Amino acid sequence: MPRTVTHDDAPQDPAEAGQDLPSPENVRLIERQVESALLEHPDVLDAAVVFRGGTLEDVPPEICVRCGMDGRYPGLELDADSGVCSLCAMYEQHREEIHGYFGDVDAFTARVRERARAAGSDYDCLLLFSGGKDSTYVLHQLVRLGLRVMTFTFDNGFISRTALENVENITAALGIEHVTSTRADQNRIFVQSLKEHKSVCNGCFRSLLDLANQLAYERGIPSIVTGLSRGQIIDERLLWFYRQGDFDAQNIEKQLAVGRQIYHHVGDRIASGTDRAVDEVEVVDYYRYSDVTKDDIRALLAETSQLWSAPKDTGFCSSNCMINDVGVYVHKLERGFHNYESPTRWEVRLGHLARAEADAELRTPVNIHRVKSMLSRIGYTDPGARDALGSRLAAYFVTREGATAGESELRTAASARLPEFLLPEHWVPLNRIPRSRGVVDRKELPDPLDGTGKRLQLSAHGSAARAEATDGSAPVTAAEQALLESGRAGARALLLDLDHRPALTEVRRAVLATVLHHEALRSRYTCRPEDGRWLRTTAAAASAVPVAAVDLTRRAGQDEPTLLRALERRLRERLDPAAGPLAHVVLVERGERPARLLLVVHELAADTASWPVLLEDLATALTQVRAGVPVSLPPAGARERPAADDTADGAVTEEAPAADGHTVLPATEGQPVRMETTTLSAADSRALAAAPGGTALAVAAALQEVLGAAYGGTALTLTVTDHTETAGRPGRLVGAATVPRTVTLPAGAEGPGRPSVGLVHAGDATVPVPGGAPFRAAGIPGLSLETAPAGRCHPLEVVLSERDGRLTFDWWGTEPLRREPAGSGTPQQVAGWLTNHAQNLQERTP
Repeated sequence: MPRTVTHDDAPQDPAEAGQDLPSPENVRLIERQVESALLEHPDVLDAAVVFRGGTLEDVPPEICVRCGMDGRYPGLELDADSGVCSLCAMYEQHREEIHGYFGDVDAFTARVRERARAAGSDYDCLLLFSGGKDSTYVLHQLVRLGLRVMTFTFDNGFISRTALENVENITAALGIEHVTSTRADQNRIFVQSLKEHKSVCNGCFRSLLDLANQLAYERGIPSIVTGLSRGQIIDERLLWFYRQGDFDAQNIEKQLAVGRQIYHHVGDRIASGTDRAVDEVEVVDYYRYSDVTKDDIRALLAETSQLWSAPKDTGFCSSNCMINDVGVYVHKLERGFHNYESPTRWEVRLGHLARAEADAELRTPVNIHRVKSMLSRIGYTDPGARDALGSRLAAYFVTREGATAGESELRTAASARLPEFLLPEHWVPLNRIPRSRGVVDRKELPDPLDGTGKRLQLSAHGSAARAEATDGSAPVTAAEQALLESGRAGARALLLDLDHRPALTEVRRAVLATVLHHEALRSRYTCRPEDGRWLRTTAAAASAVPVAAVDLTRRAGQDEPTLLRALERRLRERLDPAAGPLAHVVLVERGERPARLLLVVHELAADTASWPVLLEDLATALTQVRAGVPVSLPPAGARERPAADDTADGAVTEEAPAADGHTVLPATEGQPVRMETTTLSAADSRALAAAPGGTALAVAAALQEVLGAAYGGTALTLTVTDHTETAGRPGRLVGAATVPRTVTLPAGAEGPGRPSVGLVHAGDATVPVPGGAPFRAAGIPGLSLETAPAGRCHPLEVVLSERDGRLTFDWWGTEPLRREPAGSGTPQQVAGWLTNHAQNLQERTP
């Protein structure tokens, strides 16, 4: 059964996760308030309080230039010169030893069969089968190897229904005996896991292994096969040994066997038989013996698409589990970094995953609405709620020599001075508080969640983010400068009908490839206060274009226009040239009806001439992702790289000074209002487009003729922005490439003033879809999302667009100017002048 999600359930931006949280400035006030309460105790010599977590991080994290790993990961160090992290350096130094731990598929097959033969088992192995992509690939490989396989699924209460259907369909088709089990108290296990590890995966995997061991022991199966990736194997099993300098595979295996006994013999056990099961059943990681890449896995799944469907109701880091996002959310808030950071970056180092795809997995925001619902269901306090602020406060304290006060006494004393929700959960005694020039060095504070000596970079509030925002920046182009200065830049939305129902992960991979290909989609803009010049930086690909899913399966067809219009409006409002994003993509799921894509793109990222290029590349990427082949796009055009001191001058050309007695009318107060809309016939529109100078020049002449007369024969200052001009655009460039030019048209006679009028020619509002694309423009009566970019920066502005071959004029104006042309019938006079001009052109055409 498909899930039901309204447009309000679309994944939110990371900042929205902390919508109930205080601002960075208020966070620092809270830290100081708690510090003051601690310092009032006579035994406390020094103290530091830190608010921990990810949503209030206003300093961009340092990342490894090679693997992209977040510098906030505990124990990670970045080389100051090369920017390479300590784990990448360790991998390069011990590459052969690390790869020496892994084997090949023949070794795996021999190991499993030998144990089954010795035990006289009816099965060679029991596969932990979730219905996700990794375990599904393993099952197909085990069958191809001729192994006798039984499968086991642990239903933790939050498994994707699609994943469970995959399990049923695939095991039935392959004739595999299958068992699904659950635990009545699994929610309690989740809460315990979140408290201890700030992740749900630890407790879930423990329950899974306990139940699987018991089943394997009862059925006499000597080997359990997992689908852990090599990145997970290194992170969960091997990294501790590597940090101790131990890279010997045999020694590591011996110690892992001992650790596994301890792991299952403490804590929650299913039954008394579990102890013997652990002794007699071996856990074997298939991907330890298979060097398969993520692309290889996707290719095989594409071959078996009739059996396997990609779940769409899971987090990006899981292809089978919904509650996985709860762990991501809690871990990031309470520990300050993504809990999949390490295993995913190991996949990059090993060459199994492209760095850009790793960035996408780790930077994709979780569905906050769904996460909060699951937290409430299992009974874990939302760390993003105001009442849980104390759970994110860590108190570091130094006591005076000879003092006896410890955590218990200090906590009791602080509770008398602080409200309960500000009482720190974590208390860490230190010999000294690390400081640099009197400021607490937060990177040197130990992680309060463990005693391993790891260092965790915590929130550092202040203006550092703003100061660093221009690092690596470049001057903007003349077109960008003109748009940013005018404040005129708008956005265009386009709704597409897809010819199939893709998985959300497929859409994300196709969008990611397109975003990586076109730098304009990843641009960010900041203004230098000292001179008003704008600068451009480039954001990481994963955060550049959010890709969400909306499920309208159970919504009536007649409701779709209203819902989509509301969604388009919300997404348009969220576009931000400074903080991002400049584009949104939403997969609209509609059950058995064709799925749809909603694209909302800022004019800075795509002008009119950019859209055909973007649609062509998106169509290519979707087709190639669907076919399971690497995405390859035609070369993109090179961006203009202006010098820092000449960008603004190119934004305006042919500007004449005001003549004596003439003044340019200032922009008036108030919001612009659409005055009127007029349309020319298709034949007249074609005639104007074919005339020398094209449509824009003809309309400019009409405006001078009619408006000049309306203002007493004065000259007209006209700012022309013609988005249909492609001359000088290098190759397949996308972005803002059209430079507005201001021209002064001749006056017929002296008049009271020279009005400043804007003319925007937006071109074809329907955006042609390339032939052979896996989508087409969606035709919905009464719903037009293809709105052309509008002006709104002049007292009077005319926006031209083309639809079905007809030229449409939208007249916009602010008080009091909008009354004058409208009241005198100016729009109709301009349309009439152009009609006569077009007919004269047609008569002269042989």
